[in-house]
Amino acid sequence: MNVGIIIIDFDGNITKINNSAKKILNLKSGKYLDKPVSQVFPELDIDRVIYSGVKEKNVRIQHNDRELIVDKLPILIEKESRGAAALIYDNTAYRSVVEELSKEKNVRGVLNTILEIVYDGITVVDHNGITTMLSKAYAEFLDVDREAVIGKHVTEVIENTRMHIVAKTGIAEIAQLQKINGRYMIATRIPIIKEGKVQGAVGKVLFRNIKDFNSLYNKIRKIEKDAERYNGDIKESNSATYSFSNIIGNSAKLEEAKNIAKKAALTNSNVLLKGESGTGKELFAHAIHNASDRAYGNFVKVNCAAIPMDLLESELFGYEKGSFTGANKEGKIGKFELSDGGTIFLDEIGDMPLHMQAKLLRVLQEKEVERIGSVVTKCIDIRVVAATNRNLEEMIKSGEFREDLYYRLNVVTINIPPLRERPEDIVTLTSFLIDKICNKLDKKVSGISSKAMKYMKKYKWEGNVRQLENVIERAINIVEHGEEIGLEHLPQDMTGNIVESPIEKLEDTLNKAEKEAILDALSVFNGNKTQVAKALNISRTTLYEKMTKHNIG
Repeated sequence: MNVGIIIIDFDGNITKINNSAKKILNLKSGKYLDKPVSQVFPELDIDRVIYSGVKEKNVRIQHNDRELIVDKLPILIEKESRGAAALIYDNTAYRSVVEELSKEKNVRGVLNTILEIVYDGITVVDHNGITTMLSKAYAEFLDVDREAVIGKHVTEVIENTRMHIVAKTGIAEIAQLQKINGRYMIATRIPIIKEGKVQGAVGKVLFRNIKDFNSLYNKIRKIEKDAERYNGDIKESNSATYSFSNIIGNSAKLEEAKNIAKKAALTNSNVLLKGESGTGKELFAHAIHNASDRAYGNFVKVNCAAIPMDLLESELFGYEKGSFTGANKEGKIGKFELSDGGTIFLDEIGDMPLHMQAKLLRVLQEKEVERIGSVVTKCIDIRVVAATNRNLEEMIKSGEFREDLYYRLNVVTINIPPLRERPEDIVTLTSFLIDKICNKLDKKVSGISSKAMKYMKKYKWEGNVRQLENVIERAINIVEHGEEIGLEHLPQDMTGNIVESPIEKLEDTLNKAEKEAILDALSVFNGNKTQVAKALNISRTTLYEKMTKHNIG
């Protein structure tokens, strides 16, 4: 590119610089990455843009003996400034050409020659906006008689032009999108300045031939159509919502699962999430995607059990227009293509039919997909996160799941523990869910009673966190506003299955244990008192006393 580009991080250090920037700034060979931009280009003064997040365009800067025009653009991530980009244009080159040619006797002849052999699309106007020169290629694009338009105001020649404005203000406009006769072009407009006064302007088209104009138009139209088709719904439905902070709990087993997931997020390896229904497998998939370098790509969710078998292939691979009866006449992009550069989450992978397992294996091996009805394949870059609540090893033995696919998916395995194996998380989860559901239902609850919490901690929770959330939402619906959740607000099957044992006195408990020990020993030694006393490490007299005490005959 002829445009110099410097990327600066939030601390003011250079992270990228292209060769054009080095050439424009006359930088000698050396390493400039991670150096403060103030040392390399002290006149840039880009701190204000980094901290404010507000762009500054068409800024004139004098660097050494050259006049530069700089666009300073903030780099925003989630509306927060993370750095800035500087686009640098060498205005001296344009001005020097005009100044040198003005010294020649036959300026117009020289300029016309340059217009024909150097650039395809160039126009020149004077300070009043009158067209003085127009390249042949530009005239063809505008579909005008080149000689006839010379002397006319530029607004009569070029639709949506701003050449006359640049000729008045003296402010350059770089790489601006302009639409003419329904087609797009990109133009740069540079003022011609002599002895401090604006004499006119030069407009330059950033392409070599008219075919490039048409190519750009077609590409922009395709982008517009794609944006109209997929904007909004696709972005919303194919983005990850949750992060690791949304996985609630501090138990050792859950922390172990989170630690493995965080490490897996730093790689591009496939991940297999194992766990019972309701344990939060999808939550882990979201978090892995958001913590990876694919976070800005799509996160595409596919429930292999929810899509009918005969539609699963078209959902995953897409199809060309007219591929089969009932197909969308425009064709359809598949989930694999949609997740290119991002992550595809295959939930309930154990329910995928065998013939689709074979096709999935090919995608993982070849990194390419072929739409239904197409004769060409497309290379894709995807990361697969699969999840299942089924025993895939047993399914392999019974022939229900391909062993080769299992090993492709099972690169990093994360076992998500059921709620009954981490009862210490129930208190934390309950508090979190009460706040969450109260906000959703716009209802105030003062908490949960200790007795109700005791029952909840003893319950087995076969439906895991999903069941816990359901129980809490039910309780919040029936509890009075402002009161706490009590035992009476929990489901009957939960409270009815637990019987509270009365607390006995310590003396009674000890006597009971002592009696049982003597009875067990008498049974083992067939009533031989001597052997019983010896085994219990007491005297025979003490043994007889204790037997009398406990009414043992």
